[in-house]
Amino acid sequence: MKQYDLQVHTDASPCSRAAPADVVEAATEAALDGIAITNHDTLAGYDEVADCAPPNLTVIPGVEVTTTQGHLLALFVEEEPPQSDPLTVIEKIHNQNGLAILSHPFDRFREYYETDLDTIASQVDAVETQNSRCLFPRFNRRAREFANQHDLAITGGSDAHFPMEVGRSTTVCDQPLPEAIQSRSTQTAGRGGYLSGHTATKLNDLLKTVNL
Repeated sequence: MKQYDLQVHTDASPCSRAAPADVVEAATEAALDGIAITNHDTLAGYDEVADCAPPNLTVIPGVEVTTTQGHLLALFVEEEPPQSDPLTVIEKIHNQNGLAILSHPFDRFREYYETDLDTIASQVDAVETQNSRCLFPRFNRRAREFANQHDLAITGGSDAHFPMEVGRSTTVCDQPLPEAIQSRSTQTAGRGGYLSGHTATKLNDLLKTVNL
């Protein structure tokens, strides 16, 4: 079985100070087989991570796209999808033969989905059901229930903004990741519901406002 952390941010996201080399080191120490670099609305950061990754660490190009509802993970893409409504974003991802995954879709402390859920479910490839930054288990539990109701693949990601978070939640599969998601054979591992990551992010935002 292989383990992938499918939501990792680097310092190309304004809310993160994780240098590419530090992300690679953390992923290696966590014995991960791969990571997806999913900075906010940009592919920036992927090349830097890929360039310093060892051969046994797969680095997946990705974007965490801001939609008119929640966030969408776009994996295996070459261009940033536009910030638009969820169905348009999913279409733009699929036009690149990428995978579209709902990101922490029911976390009420962040951007979340609440309308057109059945239609979105009919188009999306998977649901992130294990996100380490969901403070309350019910947010991840609701995502898993939604995936089960709509027969969708499930994924896990740390949503790391700092190296110490990489690998806290993962996607587990025994075949190549795209095929595993398409065949709905993925599983998740790890944990969520911790406050320190959010505290560190708020501190980082504050320091950036005063240019430290």
